[in-house]
Amino acid sequence: MTPRPRFSTRLLLGHGGLALICLALAGALLFVQRWYEQDRRALLDAALPRFSDMLEVSRLGDTLAETAGALATAVDTAQRRAALETADRARADLEARLAALNGSQLEAATRDRLRAAVADVGETLETLDALVARRLQMRQATADLNARLGMLGDLLPDLEQALLAGRAPEAVAGVLETQDLTFPPGPSGTKAANAIRGWARHAQVTVGMMLAASGAGGGPDLDYLAARAEESLRRAASAIRAGDRGAMPVMEAVQAELVALSEGVDGADSVFRVRRQRLTMAQNLPAVLERAHQASDRLSAAVTQIIADLEQARAVRAADRALLAPMWTVGIGGVALLGIGLALWSGLVLWRGGLHRLRRLTEAVRAARDDAPVNVPDHDLLGDEIGVLAQAVGALDAERRRLAEAVREYADRQAAVLDMVPAPILVLSADGRVENANPAAVDLFGRSVTQLVGRPLGELVTEADSDALAEATAHALAKPGTRSAPLDGMLARPDGEGSRTVTVTVTAPSEAAAATPCLLAMVRAGTVGQCDGADANREDVSHAS
Repeated sequence: MTPRPRFSTRLLLGHGGLALICLALAGALLFVQRWYEQDRRALLDAALPRFSDMLEVSRLGDTLAETAGALATAVDTAQRRAALETADRARADLEARLAALNGSQLEAATRDRLRAAVADVGETLETLDALVARRLQMRQATADLNARLGMLGDLLPDLEQALLAGRAPEAVAGVLETQDLTFPPGPSGTKAANAIRGWARHAQVTVGMMLAASGAGGGPDLDYLAARAEESLRRAASAIRAGDRGAMPVMEAVQAELVALSEGVDGADSVFRVRRQRLTMAQNLPAVLERAHQASDRLSAAVTQIIADLEQARAVRAADRALLAPMWTVGIGGVALLGIGLALWSGLVLWRGGLHRLRRLTEAVRAARDDAPVNVPDHDLLGDEIGVLAQAVGALDAERRRLAEAVREYADRQAAVLDMVPAPILVLSADGRVENANPAAVDLFGRSVTQLVGRPLGELVTEADSDALAEATAHALAKPGTRSAPLDGMLARPDGEGSRTVTVTVTAPSEAAAATPCLLAMVRAGTVGQCDGADANREDVSHAS
């Protein structure tokens, strides 16, 4: 009978399969939960900017505001260039940070505020740089104009004395182009000399007004100084017209230089124009700086709003995680416990359904070994592997009982045959010891069956050659159905009656060839010559056995 693997299939594909499925499902849920959490974190991190980026944007805005202040206070080109390099690096880094925010899910209003603040900062820096560049140019122009005014102020006293003395001063070549100028020999009269003195005095007043204008603190002061300079120039011009013709070219050249410094010629910078522009820039510069600070504040406010949004988003994520994490944990733990429970249930089914049956089967095998009745319950005789094994044990036990009954019947028949044979016969084992004896042998040897069993044949038949006995036993075992050569010996009786001569012949029945070796020893009392008829009788008896 081919066993059907019902028991193992039920355990492996039934309970065990369900347990494995539950455990695999728990592992899959755990993997999905981890993946879901990582995916949500990655999406949120990709959608929202990082705190470090926002803090860096705020820092760059503060850097630009500080750079604007440094640029506004620059006193030379080197300081202006250093401030512009710092601002350019900060703006480039800021633009890169803003470009990285294009893929983030910021609110449109917040993104617009951030970009507008950055644009205002950039425009303010450009305006401030233009003002600073112009201020540095006007500072240089003021220095040049003051240098020319200083040279004229130093020249006018010497020029006055030279015109009165009729000679050219040595310093005039450094201030005026003297190639076409001719100095007169001196004034023609007192009127002409007074005109030279009046012109020189008004010219010096004009120089003083213009030098004072370069440091004027406000518009009214500058207007007053300009009016005074203009009045002095008019009086100086009137004095020139009242003087000698010979001195007029020199005084007109100096007068033209003073007019150029005061009013400007052909768009050139003049003292009052440069100072007025510088005062205007001084008034506008605080407004530009205030605009830069306001743009920086707007940038910081936009960054603060973004950081607040980040905090809110992370708070929402933390709340979501706090809500979902227990649900995932309970679900995964429940499925895992279900799988473990099914596995334990499978083990219990295996122990109760398999181990109990195996124990009962083991007890049946032990009973069969001890020649006790074997009892296999009907509910153990299922169609699975253990049931087939139990059926085999029952069948083997039934065959064992049948064979034992057959052996007992055979032994009974053999005993009946031996009892009916009149000749003394001993049943020997393969090593020559007595296993049974018929009544004739009991009478002959004067011993009971119990006393004969277990004794060697050489002990019952003395004075027989032991080697011959061994050879006869080996011959009988080697050739069942044949008789050994007769062996003569003396009969040993326990009652002490006289010794008698006996003849022993050993043979092995042919039926014993396939079973346990069995020998028959036929014993005859008397002489050797009288053994032929008895041998024939014993042969008949052996074949009958």
